[in-house]
Amino acid sequence: MTKIMNIVSPSIADIRFSQSSIVHNQMGIDTIRLTPVYKTFVKTIKNMGLKVVAPSRNSPVSGAIKKIKKDAEKDVKRRYKSEKFNPVIEVVKLTKGKSVSNYMIIVRNTPLLFDMATYHKKAKDTFCMVVLTGLHQPSKKIKSEAMKHISKVVKRKSFKLYSLDVAIDTTDQRSITHKRKGAFKDNLMPYSKHGVISKGSSLYINNLEHQSISRVLYYDKYLKQTKYHKQKGVSNDLRAWKRLEVTLTFDVTKRENKGFNAYIESMEFIDDLYEVHAVTQKAKIKSYADDYLIYQLNSFLDNRFMNNHESKRQFNSVESLERFKQSDFRRYTLPI
Repeated sequence: MTKIMNIVSPSIADIRFSQSSIVHNQMGIDTIRLTPVYKTFVKTIKNMGLKVVAPSRNSPVSGAIKKIKKDAEKDVKRRYKSEKFNPVIEVVKLTKGKSVSNYMIIVRNTPLLFDMATYHKKAKDTFCMVVLTGLHQPSKKIKSEAMKHISKVVKRKSFKLYSLDVAIDTTDQRSITHKRKGAFKDNLMPYSKHGVISKGSSLYINNLEHQSISRVLYYDKYLKQTKYHKQKGVSNDLRAWKRLEVTLTFDVTKRENKGFNAYIESMEFIDDLYEVHAVTQKAKIKSYADDYLIYQLNSFLDNRFMNNHESKRQFNSVESLERFKQSDFRRYTLPI
């Protein structure tokens, strides 16, 4: 592990990201997944002056697309042993830039979407999955223009909310290896009663008996950014950067599911945040702030407050967050 760290560590001249220069030790929503009718989604995007296209090779979202395909293939093998389905992947470019947050990923032709179509007695190609990811990536620049486009999509009540990933960054000096699997399982009970998976520098709980939580992931964020994403300029003071991700999943067939905005303004969301907090406590995460989460939620509901110079330059900068915290604008506050 030490050898890897030495290889990927940047020189002093290359350092651009440090604990003081990025939004650190914060909670935020990293990924949102919606399930609209495909034709309605395409029309919505067109009215926004955007278009759905096939992803180019080696695009910034290639890694995310690869994971989506892998997960879809697993679902197919689990449920359709004698048949093969290839998911159809498209993208919408929201603004200039190489960050994954500048794209929407559209997925079609998967078992989940077939189930939705069957339930609603529609054709198999009726629905799609829209994936909005990279929304809580402190060492990646998120543009306000992208956030404004995203806010227009998530407010649609007919775009049912399928899941979202709540990410909590923390500082943990210990390496994440298979040696921590047993302790992690013990600490995370009863969420972990069906087992923990150890893979590389990550610990997964994929099989949970819970109304909302469908996955818990704890991994080495520093290694992911420097070793796997080859990101340069990450300071040594972030070596202990770890991330806990809790995935919340929802029933897209329920009438009560009125989309993302309705959910975050409901008591269900508050209840789920208490559950997420319980997971963080069991994972021995001692402290984190929710300022960035509140900043995000306000931007989704009413992004007029981003019409200042600093926010236009970069949504997720330390300066933008601090400006928001000092402002009087509060469309949304957490009642906890």
